[in-house]
Formats: sequence, structure tokens, C-alpha cells
Amino acid sequence: MFPVKQAKLMPLDEYQLLALGLRIIAAAGVFLVGRWLARRARTALIKALDKTSVAPSMARLMLLATYYGIMLLVVITSLALIGFPVQALLTASLVIVVILGLALQQSISNLAATIIFMLFQPFRVGELIEANSVLGTVKEIQLLSTVLVTGDNKEITIPNAEIQGNNLINFTRLGQLRVDFVFRVSYADDIQKVKQVLEEILEGDERVLAEPAPVIFVQSLDENSVSIAVRPWVKSDDYWVLQWDLPERVKLRFDAEGIKIPFPQRDVRLHGPGEMPKSA
Repeated sequence: MFPVKQAKLMPLDEYQLLALGLRIIAAAGVFLVGRWLARRARTALIKALDKTSVAPSMARLMLLATYYGIMLLVVITSLALIGFPVQALLTASLVIVVILGLALQQSISNLAATIIFMLFQPFRVGELIEANSVLGTVKEIQLLSTVLVTGDNKEITIPNAEIQGNNLINFTRLGQLRVDFVFRVSYADDIQKVKQVLEEILEGDERVLAEPAPVIFVQSLDENSVSIAVRPWVKSDDYWVLQWDLPERVKLRFDAEGIKIPFPQRDVRLHGPGEMPKSA
């Protein structure tokens, strides 16, 4: 057996102990001052954000990034003053960031989508949008997701990365929307009269905008009916109300004017035994 030499720790002399104590005191002082600066920076940022229209979720993100970013620098500086190697601290921090990045890929994707939403604002709180086949009013843009309230008062939360990766329809942003209707009438009805009746209905509805002017035209000649397209413009807030209200008013007016709304029909001819149908 070979003898194993044990390393002996050299005791610190008074000078080294004094230097270590001073470094610890300096590190503690840096930590306390840094924490105070982080809190002051967060308070100042809160006051500045209160004067802007930044969404609450973006404000929270900025506050967290500011506070913990300063505290990270403070901790690294404090440890460096005590004697820890700065390069090792930075390497350890980088390893931790990589591990967290791999473990939280989906959350990071949602966070990145949130930042993009805050910068470019494809939708805002209070706007009516359709995202991921969900139609609703934006209640809140959170750090990782967006909350929509549907027309039947259901609250639906959608991850922001999914909203970014799919088509998004904003019904509110431009302030005006075109409502598309198609009404079918009989071939026996006077098309000009039908168009005049529809024009009168639109003119009598104060929700329909004069500019852009509504458009009424024959869209197609179908098997059993003539399809009349009606395309009025309304303010965004009146979009759904007009869609629900106008068809009933058109039906009542058509009845009063004697305009028929046809339904599909077929002629069936019965032949007796031994009878052969005549060729056309």
C-alpha cells in the first residue's frame, strides 16, 4: 500500500482574516445598496408606466425584468467581492439559463409571443377578436396567455404562442365592418322592386352607415330562386346586432310587399303499370 498524503489547510493569519472580513462587509454593503436601488428602480418604473397605455401584463414583465436583472448583477458583484471567481459565476448562470430554457420551452414561446403582442399590438384589451376559432372580447393579456370572454359569457384562456401561430381576426380595430347578407326571392318577383324594398330597409336603419354606401346586387341565379346580396357597412359595435336583427325585418317587409321567399321543390310524375315515360 502506498501512503496517501493528506492536504493540510493552512490557517489564515490575522491579515487574511481581516481582509476576508472587509470583503464580506463590502459585499453585504453592495448587496444592501443594490437591493435598495432595485426597489427604487421598480417604484420609479411603476410611476412611469402609470402615465402610459402599456398593458398590465407588459408592465408586470418590465417590472420583473428590471428588479431581478438588477438583483442578479448585485449578487454576482457581491460574490465576486468575497472572492468567488466571476467567470465561474457567469458560467454557472449560463448553465442554469440553458437548463431552464430546455425545461420551459413552451412557456418561453408564450412569453416571446406576449412580448411581440405588446410591441406590435395586433389586439388590445376590450377589442373583439377571433383567435383559435374562438370569438370573444379581450379581457386580459397575461404574461403567458390571453383571456377572452365569449358572447355567452364564457371565459376562455388561450396560450399566446397558439394565437401567434394561427390566423387572428380583429373585428374592432378599423372601427367599421361590412355585414354580408344573402336573401333569396322567387323568379316571379320583380327584381327592381326587391332591391328598392331592401334599400328602404337599410335607409331606415340608423345603424347603417351612409359612407361607405351599402351595395345591393344579384349574386346568382339558383335552381329555385334568385339570390340577392346585401352588404351594408356599420360601426364595429353594431356588427352583431344588425346580423341578428335585419333578417327578421326583411322577412316581415317581404311578407307585407308580397315578395315570396321560395323553397326547394321537385316535380314527381307517377307512371302506371306498363307505361313508359316519354323521352324529352
